[in-house]
Amino acid sequence: MEIYLHYWFTFFFIFPIFEWAIHYSLHYFEERVHKNHHINVTENRIDKNIKIYYEIWPLLPIIVCVYNTFYIGALYFSKYYIIHTLIHFYPNSIPSLANHHNTHHIYSKYNFCVTNIWPDKIFKTEYKKIKI
Repeated sequence: MEIYLHYWFTFFFIFPIFEWAIHYSLHYFEERVHKNHHINVTENRIDKNIKIYYEIWPLLPIIVCVYNTFYIGALYFSKYYIIHTLIHFYPNSIPSLANHHNTHHIYSKYNFCVTNIWPDKIFKTEYKKIKI
């Protein structure tokens, strides 16, 4: 029973913080591939004929995790992959996360976590509209 609590804690608490930190660092260091993703999404917002491509990078860590029997890691990368794909291709399926992430594509210094909103609240990177 104790091992399952460890898995739940890791899946719902540790991995979202890890995800937030990785995404934050991609922006901090202005990583080229991630920057291209932002450019592609922005151009698609302007010109609907531009195709948004599926991210394929999560497949590598999924395979590595499965190969090394780190199944909780494979499950989390799968969760990220599915949610991020749904957000960009079927935003009505998860509107709160889609709104959170799409706001990140407009205001790239905010909303770094894709699969959850709470890490951005904790690290004070959640975008909040200023009410006048």
